[in-house]
Amino acid sequence: MFTEISKQKIMQLSLLIIITACFIISSCEKNETSLATIDDNTISLTAFLPRYGDFLDNTHQQDNLLNRYIFLNTLIDEALLLDHANETDFVSDPAIAREKQLIYDQLLLNQYFDHKILTRTDATEYELRRLFTWSKTSLHVRHLFSRDLKSIMLLQDKLFNGNTWSELAKEFFKNPVLKENGGDLGWINMGDMDPAFEAVAYDLKDAEISSPVKTRYGYSIIQVIEREKDLFLTEDDFQLEKDWLKLMATQYKKMPAIRAYTDSVEKELGISYNKQELKELFTAIAGLKETQKIYSRSPLVHFGGGHYWTVQQTYVKLNDLSARQFGFINSWENLGKVISGLAVREKFLQDAEQLELHNDQIFIKNFEQKYHGHLVNAIIDNLYQHTPSLLNQPQKLKTIYMDFRNGLADKSTVIIDSLAVKSFIFKQQKT
Repeated sequence: MFTEISKQKIMQLSLLIIITACFIISSCEKNETSLATIDDNTISLTAFLPRYGDFLDNTHQQDNLLNRYIFLNTLIDEALLLDHANETDFVSDPAIAREKQLIYDQLLLNQYFDHKILTRTDATEYELRRLFTWSKTSLHVRHLFSRDLKSIMLLQDKLFNGNTWSELAKEFFKNPVLKENGGDLGWINMGDMDPAFEAVAYDLKDAEISSPVKTRYGYSIIQVIEREKDLFLTEDDFQLEKDWLKLMATQYKKMPAIRAYTDSVEKELGISYNKQELKELFTAIAGLKETQKIYSRSPLVHFGGGHYWTVQQTYVKLNDLSARQFGFINSWENLGKVISGLAVREKFLQDAEQLELHNDQIFIKNFEQKYHGHLVNAIIDNLYQHTPSLLNQPQKLKTIYMDFRNGLADKSTVIIDSLAVKSFIFKQQKT
């Protein structure tokens, strides 16, 4: 039942509705549009839109009301879990703190390389057209591989002195398939391999053999066996793919530029080693024995500036390596290369801090998003660790998660502004 309202009140109410609608749809007010609040936390439209756009792109879906609510509920769940992490001191777990530092360091390195290298990766029109031709070409390739330069140079010498490709593949490859098929990688397309590998492979003539090529995994000697080309190339196709080709050009140029810059900084650091200490540390690491040697305060790594790392300091720094990086350590010489890489990495991070790249708003936003994503996954993993028998039963795992999530929601005040969710304008990028 409606109560009687004066004309003046009706006009005031109408004005209020207009202002509210203007605020939600067009953001004409200075205050930011809020889609939802979780206790004292707000999910603003400004924060929602870019992540929602990424969600649609990654799932290849279109903007609609259902997807808006699906993603908004995902962000609400994230907020509930993050509140739980902070309230229960989950963030104080040493493993979480370590991962947080690793995320910070890696994103800061990415920011540093963009700052130092990205200006060198602009592509000319000629380069873009050459990449366009490559993108329409498939290569049948084989390679010989080694993790270090000394071994790949030995491989090259043996190849030029008459050893067959198949013989060398059997001798040097650990992968049983590549050992038996002569290092045959089959057919590849642009974007399948390391950019440095592809840049050399596509430039080779059929049957031509490359010099050793440095990639992120080690060194390769490459041979193109045959190729297939799409001979029907049009200007319209080139123009349509130009943005993608620019991204690929950046990747092709960025990695070699980073490696060249890394080599120059390593040379500037003037790194040398106490070989006996290095050999003994390798023996301790290879034997998986926590011997007294790893706690030695003897100098191990010397730098041109006069300072050094002790054996103990170096061992602590090695603990930040991933399992894949540890896999490179199969000799005391390789251990030296890995340690040199850590020294250069530390120098990059120091430079990045001095440049105050960690204060850049893009870095802060990316770090927060990446770290929060790790926290959420860690909480969920922790939730399931006591029920390993259910790992192959997704419906039961979902029930466990929803019970936990709903318990968190019951302790919080969650408010969704349905009008704001329905009314905002989203311009989806065409893919």
